[in-house]
Amino acid sequence: MSLGPIEELVVRYDRAQVAQRVARRRRQLRSQLVSLVITVLLVVGFSVWLSTQGQPIGIVVSVLVVLASFGWVVGSFVLYRRARSELAAVGEGVAIRIARRGAEVGGLDASWSEVAALRIVKGGWGRSPRLELARTTGESATVALDHVTVRAATLDSTARAFSAGRHGVDLEALEA
Repeated sequence: MSLGPIEELVVRYDRAQVAQRVARRRRQLRSQLVSLVITVLLVVGFSVWLSTQGQPIGIVVSVLVVLASFGWVVGSFVLYRRARSELAAVGEGVAIRIARRGAEVGGLDASWSEVAALRIVKGGWGRSPRLELARTTGESATVALDHVTVRAATLDSTARAFSAGRHGVDLEALEA
């Protein structure tokens, strides 16, 4: 079998990884809600028992325990909502294209002479890191790494190969 030269790397959007995170966050939220209900029932029963024993401090401790459990539920809910918004943000078609003529990220195309930077940027709390293409004109576009199936190191080596060593993907944000 003989293959010709590889002219470009084309990476399409893939919803599978983000959909798995949404399902995992949904399961986590359900688990936290069940845990909250069980905690409330146990703590209320325990505080009633303590108050019948003449120990009113049980109510204060009970309120603190329930508030802590409620905080975990709120955190799980926020993470679930973020995962759902990430799933809704997954695009269609080509996410990343790296070729001899240049690079394209999230619909923004640039020849190698127009590329100011290709870098990984932090995604924020509950979000995946993103590949950013910045043009010399100041325009930029990003694609979340969870939205594609290729690794950042593969993008780096491909960019270095197709740009003849002039550009690579700055992976520093992944190390921090």
